[in-house]
Amino acid sequence: MTAEETAKLHNTQAPPPQNSGLHGAFWTRQLLRVMRFTPTWVALIFVRPITFVIYLLAGPQRAAVLGNLAALRPDFGQSRRWWAGYQVFLQFALTYLDRLWHMHFRRAVAWEIPHRERFDAICDLPCGVIIFTIHSGNYDVGASLFAEKFGRMLHTVRAPEQNADMQALREAELRATEQENPLLRVHYSEADNHLGLELCRILRLGEAVAVQGDRVLTAVSPVLMSHAGCTYLLPRGPLVLAEISKAPCFPIFLERIGCLNYRIHVLDCFYDGTVKKRADDLGAIWLPIMHDYIQQHWDQWFVFEPLVSPQLPTDPA
Repeated sequence: MTAEETAKLHNTQAPPPQNSGLHGAFWTRQLLRVMRFTPTWVALIFVRPITFVIYLLAGPQRAAVLGNLAALRPDFGQSRRWWAGYQVFLQFALTYLDRLWHMHFRRAVAWEIPHRERFDAICDLPCGVIIFTIHSGNYDVGASLFAEKFGRMLHTVRAPEQNADMQALREAELRATEQENPLLRVHYSEADNHLGLELCRILRLGEAVAVQGDRVLTAVSPVLMSHAGCTYLLPRGPLVLAEISKAPCFPIFLERIGCLNYRIHVLDCFYDGTVKKRADDLGAIWLPIMHDYIQQHWDQWFVFEPLVSPQLPTDPA
C-alpha cells in the first residue's frame, strides 16, 4: 500500500459522533466534580479498576494499541501483550489525573532533567528552534512547565479535539494556562489555517516551536517510513517545517515517573540547520530516535490509533 493510499484510508474513516463517550467532555466534567472532594490516594486506588473496565469496553482503541504493541514488541506473547495494552491505558489515565490536578486544582508538578546542560544549551541558542516530541507523558503540562523554565517564547502545536464540547473545555484550560504563563502560546493544526507559514515566521523571530512528530490525524498529511522492522505512519508537517525553516531540531520526551512527578529527556540536536535537508531525509533521522524511545517506554506512548505495523518484506529487484 502506498503512502497516498494509506493517507486516503486514514482520512476517510468515519469521525466519532459528537456524543461519543470517549471523546466528549461529559466524563471529564463528572470526574472534576468527584476530584474536588476525593483524596489523592483514593483516586490512585480506584483509577485502576475503572481503567480496566474502560479497557474492556473500548474495543477499537484497545485493538489499535495491541496492534501497535505487536509491531513494537514482537517478543511479547499474546497474554503479555494484552496486559501491556492495559498498562498503556492505565498510564494514560494516571497522566490525565495529573493534568486535571495541575490545571484545575493548581497542584504542583515536580520534574527533573537528567541532562540539564542540553536543556540550557537550547535556552541559550540565539535562533529559533524546533522541539520534536511525541504523545508521551503529559504534553500540555509539560509544555507549560517547559516554557516556564525555558525563559523564552514557546509555541506549541496541537490537534483540535474530535468533539466540540471537549474542544471548548480544552480551550478554556489552555487560555488559563497562557494567562498564567505569558511565554506559552498554543496553535491548532487544521487543514486550512496556513499554520506552517505562521510557524516559519515565528522561527525567524528566534522563538521556539514544539511539534508532535508521531501521530497522524485527519487534517495532517502522513508519510510512511520504516525502521528496525516497523513501519510508521508519521505526520509530514513537522518534517517540512524543519526543511523550510532550517531551524535546529531537538528531541525532547516527557516521562511520568510518579504522581505529579515527571522526567524530561532532552536529547542531542539531530539537525542543526547548517545544511538544508529534505523532509524525507529528516524523517529518516528522526524516526530511529523516536523508535528507540518508544521501545523503552512503550507503556507511555499514548496513541490510540493504528500508527505502527510490522515492516513488510521488500520485493526482490
